[in-house]
Amino acid sequence: MATDCFLDLHEPTPTVYLDQWVWIRLARAANGSPREASDVDALAAVRDASAAGVVFPLSHTHYFETSKITDPRQRFDLARIMASVSHGRTLRSRQVLMRHQVLHAMYECFGRPTFRPKRPQVLGFGAMWAVTGEHAPLALYGPAGKINVDASPELQSWLRQANQYAEFQVLAGPRDEEISELRAKYGYQPETALQSARSRLEWESTYSQLLASDPVSRPELRVRVQAREMMHEHSQLLTELLAEYRLDLHRAVGLDPTKPESGRKKMVAFADRIASVRIAVDLKTELFRNRARPWKLSALHDIDALSLAVPYCHVVVPDADMADLLSRSDAGQRSGTGIVKQLRDLPSELQTLRSRSDFEMTSTCVPDGYDPAAEFCTDMDLLHRTAPWKTGSAASP
Repeated sequence: MATDCFLDLHEPTPTVYLDQWVWIRLARAANGSPREASDVDALAAVRDASAAGVVFPLSHTHYFETSKITDPRQRFDLARIMASVSHGRTLRSRQVLMRHQVLHAMYECFGRPTFRPKRPQVLGFGAMWAVTGEHAPLALYGPAGKINVDASPELQSWLRQANQYAEFQVLAGPRDEEISELRAKYGYQPETALQSARSRLEWESTYSQLLASDPVSRPELRVRVQAREMMHEHSQLLTELLAEYRLDLHRAVGLDPTKPESGRKKMVAFADRIASVRIAVDLKTELFRNRARPWKLSALHDIDALSLAVPYCHVVVPDADMADLLSRSDAGQRSGTGIVKQLRDLPSELQTLRSRSDFEMTSTCVPDGYDPAAEFCTDMDLLHRTAPWKTGSAASP
């Protein structure tokens, strides 16, 4: 249970977020080349927990970081372990979750909306859920149009496997020989996302350089970082919500143009009510304080991922640097989220998590008929062998 957090965002189902380095270590263990002997035990514990109903969701960051791996074989090996453990479950897109968080902060601080905002569904299935916040499953079509698979258990099972295999392929990314065709026919441009990320990195790096010539106290730095975060990352969302609920922010925070800083206290309190903003601000503040450390894309991606994972997941396994920064800011304790620093410590944490009696050990966040104990389909040959029209079904592909 969250301690100092105004809104408990944790899922009713036990949920564990693994940073990319953890998935890489698990993939190496699955391939028989663990980095440490204890990684084999960690892999077994994660698989057992997943089969028992613990959710290991992926985020948009996982897809992006996996796509940067240049070796297709490494991507496929990594995607196979990620898909088989996560079962394709993902955290919902940032824009949907942040909308709810900002609305709830407006409700608590300003009284608008006048009703408590409804919590959105957080856990879902597939890359589209992580990127856009909506499900986009494959459908089955025959000569007469879309086939209703509800009347056929065989078709339901096969289509579920087809969706699983498709998600595995999205996570693994295209093979080298497929890229030219994807660019020509479908406008495939993975560099666009990288350009956007580099623009955001430049925004942070530039301020780091400014701080070198204009140092400020830690409290003042945090306020400035918070203002930059709201302006650069969430200004469009905030502007839309203020207009939607006809709220004048200056009036709401008590800003008096003749009195400098008159609205600062209320604005800081409002931003701190937004759980993901508060975590991102705390992490970035600590990074800005270390002037000898240059900003990197990896740090930006980690902050994006952790600012969502920490409020919604019960256990988070970040890398060593981020674990240290989370510890300094008390983000885990404030949110009621366990921060695991060493992979060897994960099995005992999973055992503790599974022993809690206040969890729902089943999930409705994936397609009907989901069975966490069943193998996730990462094999095209399996689809061919189990196609219902190959086994006497009256349905046609």
